[in-house]
Amino acid sequence: MKTLKSITAIALLFATALSFAHTSPSVSTTNNDGVSVTGDGDHKPYFRKTDSKLFMNFFNQEMGDVQIKVIDSENRVVFRETLSNKLVIEKAFNFSSAVKDNYKVIVKEGNDTYYEYYVVK
Repeated sequence: MKTLKSITAIALLFATALSFAHTSPSVSTTNNDGVSVTGDGDHKPYFRKTDSKLFMNFFNQEMGDVQIKVIDSENRVVFRETLSNKLVIEKAFNFSSAVKDNYKVIVKEGNDTYYEYYVVK
């Protein structure tokens, strides 16, 4: 019985690793100047919400400018930042002292714009 459970666990781990291998970008060295990153080109920001914080990770494959804005329900800009030449962008937004409202986080990279909503009650 232990052998069957071990084989099942190993099979599940292998299947999970295989699925990640097909979705993550591959990295290959091009020359002495740097690293070339290739992938499917559809990299959306990943947002994770906790009690009063919103965490954002974004893989900036094009290494272009990324604009980040937080606006409230009346379209007032609460936060604005532009980041350049960063491959991985990580931000944490702390809403613990924010006024009760609906907020929208906007991430703009090139022609692509992504939105995430956060409600402070």
